[in-house]
Amino acid sequence: MKRGVASRLSRAFRGDLWTHRWALVLSTVLEIVAAGAAILTPWPLKLLIDSAIAHKPLPPLLRALDPGLSPEALVLPLAAGYVLITAIGAAAIAWQKIIDARVGEQVNLELRDRVLMHLQALPPTIRGTHRSGELVLRLVDDVKVFVRLQMRTAPLIFRYATTATLTLAVMFWIEPRLGLVGLVIIPALIAVALWNGRQLHEASREKRHHEGEVAGLAQEIVRGLPTVQVLGAEEHARERFGATNARSLEAGMQETRLEVGMERSLNIAKGFAVAVVISGGALLVLRGSLTVGVLTVFASYISNLLKPVEKINDLASAVSKGLAAGERLLALLEHAPEVRDVPAAVHIGRARGALELEDVHFAYPGSDGRGAAVLRGATLRLEPGSFTVLLGKSGAGKSTIVSLLLRLFDPSAGTVRLDGRPITGISLRSLRAQFAVMIQDTHLFAGTVREALTPPGAEMADERLWEALGRVGLDGFFRGLTAGLDTPLGEDGVDLSGGQRRRVALARAFLLDRPILVLDEPLEGVDTANEALIVEALKRIRDRRTCLVITHRPSLLDCADAVYRLEGGRIVDGMSIVRGRGSAAGAGQ
Repeated sequence: MKRGVASRLSRAFRGDLWTHRWALVLSTVLEIVAAGAAILTPWPLKLLIDSAIAHKPLPPLLRALDPGLSPEALVLPLAAGYVLITAIGAAAIAWQKIIDARVGEQVNLELRDRVLMHLQALPPTIRGTHRSGELVLRLVDDVKVFVRLQMRTAPLIFRYATTATLTLAVMFWIEPRLGLVGLVIIPALIAVALWNGRQLHEASREKRHHEGEVAGLAQEIVRGLPTVQVLGAEEHARERFGATNARSLEAGMQETRLEVGMERSLNIAKGFAVAVVISGGALLVLRGSLTVGVLTVFASYISNLLKPVEKINDLASAVSKGLAAGERLLALLEHAPEVRDVPAAVHIGRARGALELEDVHFAYPGSDGRGAAVLRGATLRLEPGSFTVLLGKSGAGKSTIVSLLLRLFDPSAGTVRLDGRPITGISLRSLRAQFAVMIQDTHLFAGTVREALTPPGAEMADERLWEALGRVGLDGFFRGLTAGLDTPLGEDGVDLSGGQRRRVALARAFLLDRPILVLDEPLEGVDTANEALIVEALKRIRDRRTCLVITHRPSLLDCADAVYRLEGGRIVDGMSIVRGRGSAAGAGQ
């Protein structure tokens, strides 16, 4: 096992368990009760053999309770005692498992929420280094495996360790020589497990890495099925998927080989241990140093000591997989967000909507840590209630400006202000609550049309939803469907055309009653008739919001208050268009 992994994971995740500490304390007490029951279980059988069958004297404590108790009268009470002890142990284990299962489900939910919240705080560029399928695997599967280590495997190891400790203590008390044999056996088995476990841990981590690659590629292929089919690349995709699966298969086989090798070594050690203890105990019985009943107790105890050996293969595998999953989660959580609230960040109400970029520079991080500059001193001002169009070639930095306004990134130099206040001093939640945005990479969650349109946490009357669809020319289409607003949409709106998806996203942006509206190519994929509808809708809301539109469509240029062009990372020219007068004045940079 990699040194320090367990301690690092403990420091990072112990807070998740601390909130459930009292339930875990009760679980621990029940584990100890179960271990105590396992120690007491063979004693009624020992008394039956020694006192009822072999007619040896009862222990002093039982003789003091009833001196005249006959051997025949011992059978029923001892049998009842065996049943009672077994029932107590079984009840303790059952109760403990229920508690751990409940806590495990809660921790699973809370940790997934924590990881998702962290993922949502990371910049969009995280997908440049982590495939989306791999991130999904971290969020869903790794959390489950790591929580299973904490709430199932760790309690089981604790129970075995507690039982072994108590068992060895009683063995030493009864017969120190046999107790010493047991004491030697346990460290030897632990050494074997650790030796094999170190290699198994590395193999498990390698296997999980390849499983992440398989999941990532599988999601890419599924999401890109139309492209794969259009290009006739089915065979190529299959070959890539097969090669990735083959690497995962080999990693899985290596893990299995190590598991089988560990199991073989431990079974040999187990057989040797049983032979030593039973044969040594038999010699002591023949010499009169030990009774048959005590030998029976020792046979039961050695079984208790070796019981973990039967499952140590599964335990070692579960520990290795759990630690590897925990390491990956920790690596993801240690991926620090590039943008976060400063300690003095303030929460604001509804803004006026004045936006300003002043001498803003920005470069996306590259593999060399520097990256190519996208913005080189961009300056722009949007007045409340203005309608501004931003032009520029693909890659000029138009979408980057939108990302900076929303604080998906922070500029490397320069300042972005909202209503005169630097946006770094505004809490992220309240800043982004000022924007209704339609980005170029349209995403619709699977669900109904109603769910796709309704803003998060809001409730809207059907009339408003139909009105928004009417603004983008989709009301007739959806009214013609049997389910209307309850029409189901597939993932990413695959049931719709590209233009329809964008218009649904645009209608969603219209429904958000926020002071700033940002639209990235809102007319892309829209026919002429519906384009006119959308332009009219924008004209109707322009006076109530600050509008920034990225477009190349002349129909939007004609109704803009200001038009700016982004080129080479700078706003190199601009033109103010005064509505109703048709005159223009330079507003360049």
